[in-house]
Parts: sequence; C-alpha cells; structure tokens
Amino acid sequence: MKTRFSPRPVATASALALILAACGGGGGGGAGDSVAVTSPPPTGGGGGIGGSGQSTTSSGTIDGFGSIFVNGVRFDTDDAEVIIDGEVRGEDALRLGMVVLVTGEVADDGANGTARTVLYDNELTGPISRIETSADGNSRLLTVLGVNVIVERAGTVLDDVTFATLAVNDVVEVSGFTGRGDSLRATRVERESTFVAGQTRVTLSGQVGAVTGTEFVLGDLTVDFSAAEFEDIPGGTIAEGQTVRVSGTLNGTVVTASRIEAEQGPGSRFQEGETARVQGAITRYTSPASFRVGGVEIDASSAVLRPADLTLVNGLVVQIQGVWNDSQLVAERVDTRRGRIKVEAPVSAVNVDSFTVTLQLVPGTVTVQLDARTRLDDDTDQVDNLTLADIFPGDFLEVEAFLDGDTLFATTIDRDDDDDQVLQGPVQSFNPGADITILGLTYSTSGAEFEDRDDDDISSELFFANVQVGDLVKIKDDEIADGIADEVEFEDRNALEGEREFACFGDDDSLDEDSNDDSSDGCDDFSDDIQDESGDDDLTDDDGLADDDDLTDDDGLADDDDLTDDDGLADDDDLTDDDGLADDDGLTDDDGLADDDDLANEDSPDD
Repeated sequence: MKTRFSPRPVATASALALILAACGGGGGGGAGDSVAVTSPPPTGGGGGIGGSGQSTTSSGTIDGFGSIFVNGVRFDTDDAEVIIDGEVRGEDALRLGMVVLVTGEVADDGANGTARTVLYDNELTGPISRIETSADGNSRLLTVLGVNVIVERAGTVLDDVTFATLAVNDVVEVSGFTGRGDSLRATRVERESTFVAGQTRVTLSGQVGAVTGTEFVLGDLTVDFSAAEFEDIPGGTIAEGQTVRVSGTLNGTVVTASRIEAEQGPGSRFQEGETARVQGAITRYTSPASFRVGGVEIDASSAVLRPADLTLVNGLVVQIQGVWNDSQLVAERVDTRRGRIKVEAPVSAVNVDSFTVTLQLVPGTVTVQLDARTRLDDDTDQVDNLTLADIFPGDFLEVEAFLDGDTLFATTIDRDDDDDQVLQGPVQSFNPGADITILGLTYSTSGAEFEDRDDDDISSELFFANVQVGDLVKIKDDEIADGIADEVEFEDRNALEGEREFACFGDDDSLDEDSNDDSSDGCDDFSDDIQDESGDDDLTDDDGLADDDDLTDDDGLADDDDLTDDDGLADDDDLTDDDGLADDDGLTDDDGLADDDDLANEDSPDD
C-alpha cells in the first residue's frame, strides 16, 4: 500500500547564494559556465571526535576500497576479523554498498583508522514477488518476503543484475536502511539465484507477532520454528514483541526456520563514553533532541550541521558522529549523506590533485568536489572498484551532490552508458515561458513538457505560475543534447527517489488489498504547494479526497459540482450519511431534485 506525500520546497540561503564564475577544464566556456570549485582536498571529516588512537564503532555503507572507507574514515582491514552473515570470511568478500559495523581505532586526523572487526549481515534475502516502477523510471519498488524495498537506478549498487533486468522470482540479497514508512531503501542488491519453493534459503528480520504453538507471525509470513536453533533468545523462548532474525526456507507464506537469533542494532555494540558514528535514515523524528538513525537514539540538539542549512526530517539519510552515553548517541556533528542536486553528463575534465570532476552540459560546465564519503560505482563494469584515477574525459557520469556554501560535494558517482543529459538543482532565475537557470546554466523551455512532483503533466503556464527561486527542478535534455529542455519537472527537496510513490503505504493506494491502515511514521511530513489556475491545490492525498476525487466528469459529478459554497451545499456536504443533513437532505426544489429525493434507498429511478 502506498500514500503519496508532497514536500514543500524551501529556498535556502546557500541555494540562493551560488557563486558563479567561469570554470576551466574543458569546453562550453563563456557566460554559461557554472559553479567554480576551489575546495581543499578531501578529508575524513573527523572534525575533532576521532582522537589519537581512540576506540570507535562505526556503522555505515562501504563507499570505497583500499582498505575500506566507512563514514569518511579509511579503515585498514589487514588484521581485521571479517564476519559476513555469521561466517568468518576474508576482506575480499566485502563489497561496495554493504552496510557494515566496524570496531577499531581512529587516528588523530579523524580520517584514518584500523579495524579490529568488520561485521556484515544482510537486511533481507528472498524472492521478489512484485515489482513496480516509478513514473519517471528512476526507482523501483520490490516486494521481498512482504518487505517493501526501494531500489534507485543511480543510487543503489547492483551486483549480478541490472536495474532494468530485476525480475519476479529473482532471489536477491539486500543491504540498506529502514526509513520513511518502514520501507527499506537499498544501498546494495545482489541477485543470487531463481527461487525454488521449499529449497531456496531466505533471511528476514522483524518483530514477532502472535505466537501459536511452534509458529509465530512475522510480517506477512508465518514462521515454523519447531526445528530451529536459537541464538541469544532470552530463556530460549519465542515471545511476542521480540525482534528476531530468521533463516530458513520458504514455501508459500510459511518459513520453515533453521535458525532464529535475537536481532540487535548498532547501539548494542557501542561502549559508554566511546566515540561512534552511525549512518542511516532518520525515523521517529520529534525534535533535534529526539530521533533515531539505524535504531539508535540520537540527541543532536547541540550538533554542528553540514550543510549549515540542513533540515532534519524523517527519511533524510545522515551520518551522526558523537559520543555514546549508554542510552543516546549525543551528536557533535550531523552530515547529510544524500544530495538532491543531480548532474548526468559527459566528463570534460578530471583533477586528481584537487579531487574534482567537471561535467560538460550544452549550456556550460558543472564541477563537483569528491571526498572520502563519495561512493563511486561503475555500471559499465570496466573496473571492479572505480576510483577517480579510472575516470576520463568523455565518460558519462550520473552524479548526486549537495550544496555546501558555493561547493557541490558529490555523494555518489556512477559511471554509465551515454544517456540523456540531466540537471537538477535549485532554481536561480526564470523567464516565464522562455527559459530557466539552474546552477548557472540557462536552458530554453520552448516546446518542453512540464510535470508536477507526482510526475503528472502540467502546462507551461501552470509551471511558471508556481515556480519560485529556490525550488528544486529537474531539466532533462534528451540524447542528443542541444541545450533546449525536453522535460522540466518539479522535484522534492527532501524526498529521495521513490519516496513519493513507494515509501508511505496507506489505504488509498493499497498494494496488499486489505482494509488495514498501514500508514507509518514519517509519512505526513510534507504537503504539496502546486496551485492550479483557480488558486486551488492539486488535489493530492493530503486534500482528504480519495484518489479518484479529482472532480472531473468521471466522478459522476456535474461540471460545477466541486463541492464549494456556490453549489448550495454546506461546507461538510460530502453527500455521505454523516453530512449532518436532515432526512430530506436540506435540498430545495432548485437543486433539480424531486422533493422526496433524500438519497435514501427508496429513491429508485422510477421515483
């Protein structure tokens, strides 16, 4: 089930203070060139919490190798014990995008460390039973063992499968973060095999539901634990409310468990007074002093934010650095780990010394700064572990970044085959019906198609009547690019790919066809602000209207039946039984209804 939500973009100071200058490094020169980057080389971002050889525990994605980069720290793994899904393995079994937990020490610079242990447990392994693709084609929703998994075209590391070839009955291993609406945002998906009922091994975690004899409910499945081995289960007894990890085989909706262990989050590994880092999506946000990341309680009331104008909301993927006080991670620093600025274009220049990449779009260039947190992935499979030294002019990159001051910091870089050029960022200026400027690059919008945040078509007039400086907008310049926008679309400042379509699940767009309200924490953070020509809103789910209540002719309403005051109906007259209308409906003869038309059952057409 899914419920759409609609972020209200907020113009930020940094978005409005982009510093524009001529940018060297190849092609497209002149007034169209964009953000000039003069940032220092990348650092680990320890920011004063690393210390000299201080013990630390760090939970986050593997973003690079040589040994491994986790949360901006390069951990030497030469002497580390590597445990993957409960088995001792070599460091060569570690893969890009895995969410791991590293224990070890961090040096004075906060950028280098030594790992004692590296632990990895996949979040989920099982067959895909359903796939849904977003309207813009940039995300897909996989249903795996009843869990909703969001996969991003350019934001998820895929192994032995591609974004396009994911298929029902593929058995996939998923690593990622639980976020808005209890959906799992995949950082890595690896295809293992094709599902065979009763034979294929599956793994899932969750909270034990009703227990009956030697079975219990886990999400949409029933677990038979009659022959299972237990690990760290209190008293060796399965009880409702426990959080467990189950391994076994699947047949229909029954998992025959071979092993059940107590599931513990990163916080169970933290030591009081220890420096710690945790990466994940914000959940259960109530204030800067109270929210969760990766199941860890966070107090960020005194933390430094990066960027400085960062807004903490449910679903935002962040990295927390701080000190564990035995119940909360008291944050000294909160860094965003996902950006909403996107550039998809060929490379015009690479500067290994300054750790920058310049991309060439038709109207000019955009330069992005890499650091130790930037995850590089090669979807062309030219190399196993992509580094900056492997990138050359002419390579086509898909870059995600965030703006910090006048610098674009890349969070992810994917090398891919040539495709449409894309520029997504905050609007700097526009001329209605003529052009729009983003990151210093001006695109003509003559002949372009326009879309709202739900990927629904809107007119050029409606787009320009609503767009404001600071709004996040995506421009697509179809291959072969010519500098004239083919598509112009409003985007959410806070919602990542797939969140509007897939992250919140409620009755209106039920996927499980039941009558339960499955809406989850964090699904009501946003509201839509697109206004139509009459000044009304765009009637998305937050209007309190059912999905098909777009007040068009197919609702069975006359053209003027928009239920506004001029219909002669009171404000609450939605024609349901609880309208507060008397039996005769309070409708007079001028409603065009016969006197006895009180809409009761006896009002047959013959009457």
